[in-house]
Order: sequence, then C-alpha cells, then structure tokens
Amino acid sequence: MSEKILIGIIIILVMIIINLNKKIYSISQIIKNIGQGNYNQRVRMQNGNKYLNDLIENINYVVDKFQNTMKLNKEYEEERKKMISNISHDLRTPLTSLLGYIEFIKDNKNLSEEQKEEYIDIIESKGNNLRNLMNEFFRLSKLDSKDTNLDIKKINLSEVIRQNIILLYNDFSNKEIEPVINLPPKDVYAMGDKEAVERILNNLISNAIKYGYEGKNIGINLKCNKENVEVTVWDEGKGIPKEDLSLIFERLYTLEKSRNKSFQGSGLGLTIVKKLIEMQNGTITVKSTPYKKTEFIFTLPTS
Repeated sequence: MSEKILIGIIIILVMIIINLNKKIYSISQIIKNIGQGNYNQRVRMQNGNKYLNDLIENINYVVDKFQNTMKLNKEYEEERKKMISNISHDLRTPLTSLLGYIEFIKDNKNLSEEQKEEYIDIIESKGNNLRNLMNEFFRLSKLDSKDTNLDIKKINLSEVIRQNIILLYNDFSNKEIEPVINLPPKDVYAMGDKEAVERILNNLISNAIKYGYEGKNIGINLKCNKENVEVTVWDEGKGIPKEDLSLIFERLYTLEKSRNKSFQGSGLGLTIVKKLIEMQNGTITVKSTPYKKTEFIFTLPTS
C-alpha cells in the first residue's frame, strides 16, 4: 500500500514538474517575443504557485516600464527632429535676410551715406536678433544638460518685482500702459536664485506687453502663505486659445493663430521659464480667457 502511495506521489510530482516546465517555457517564449519587438505582449496564465505569480507580476511590470520608456524615447526622437527642423528654420531666416542686405549694399555702389547707414542699422538689428536666438538655444541646452547651478537663497521678491517694472518702464510707456501693481504692504521674501527670478519676471512681463497690450491693462499680483509665495502676471489682451494651453510651455511652440506674427519669438522663452522655476522647487500654471484675462501664475517656496 505504501509503495502505491509513493508511486502516486512521484507521478504527481512529475506532473507538477512537467506543468511547471510548460509554464516556464511559455513565459520564456513570451519574453523572447517581447525581445523581438512585440511590446504589447504580457504573461497571462492561471497559476497557484505564489513565487511563480510574483515572477509573472514582476516580468509584466518590467515590460510595462520598458514599453513606456520606448514610447517616451519615440516621442523624444520626434520632438528632437522637429526641434532641429525648427532651429534650422529659425536660424536660416534671419541669416538669409542679413546676408541679403549685405549683398544689396555691395551691389549698389550709388547708395548715399544715409541709405547705407539705414541698411547697416537693419543688419545690426538682424544680427542682434540672431545672437539672441543663439543665446536662447545655448541657455536651454545648458538647462537640459543640468549644467546650470542656481544660487538658492532668501531674496526680497517684492524688490525684484519693483526693479523689473522699472526696467520695463519704457516698454509700458510705448504701449501707453500703466501697470497695475498689487504687492503686500510688507516686503515678501522667497527662496530662489535672484538672477533666475529676474529672468522669469522679465520674460512673463515682456510677453504680457507684447501680446496683451491691446487690453490696455497689465498687472502683477503677489501674495504669500507659510509655504510659498505666488506671483501672477496678467493681461487682458488676445489671450491663449483653450486648445493651446497645454502646449504653451513646449519648446519652439509659438501661438501663430492667436498672436501677431510680427511679435513671434523663438518659442523657447516659456520653456526656459518653466525649467528655471522647477529648478527652484516652484510651479507654474497658465489660465486664459481671450480678451478677458490671461494669467501666468508661478510659485516659489518660502523656506
């Protein structure tokens, strides 16, 4: 009787081993298919073995992560190709114009000194625009490669805002705009890099002047709590269409439909702004109702 029991146990163990080998082989084939590029496959089988279930769960988790990485890499590659194409266009356009003016001056020997001076001023302006564009690309490249170190310390944010308003006073005057400044009675302090915060404010306020001047009202609000400070730069101009709000911080993205092409920038400014804010442990959001109010709201920690 004991011999029959032993034989039965052996048969059961053999069957378990055979079944386990089949499952291992099946898992191996699925992994092989995944390795050959079929990233949609997953290991799915009924199983009472806890350790085998853990293995299957971990394999599926790794494949999910790998598939997500591949998706991000594909999106990055498409973005890189688009970026290279846009950079080429953005550099070629002003460079072609600049060389065209130089050739025009060389080919026209009868130009008066006044005409030459006028064209040289245009060439200088185009050259400065090209240099500024190159600087933007260089700055973004440094931020992407984490080659920029910020000096984070306690700064007087109220004073930084006042200084930026003064620096842009002529821009406000040229558009006949009186900025609406709403600062708390007492100076507000935040943790940040003074130079980076100045760049952020300069970009946001300049954009409000360029793109929101038609609304005639442009302002800055500042408020704070124990955890962070909140700065809002707003205007009442053309604003940003709802479908563009999620794209506004993407590199090389410009609002061609909603904004005057004569004011088109490189499309890098807001990307740089977002990166600088995040490097200071802050956040930035945007809200817009065209011709009513467009708000760029960013926060910085107080400690």
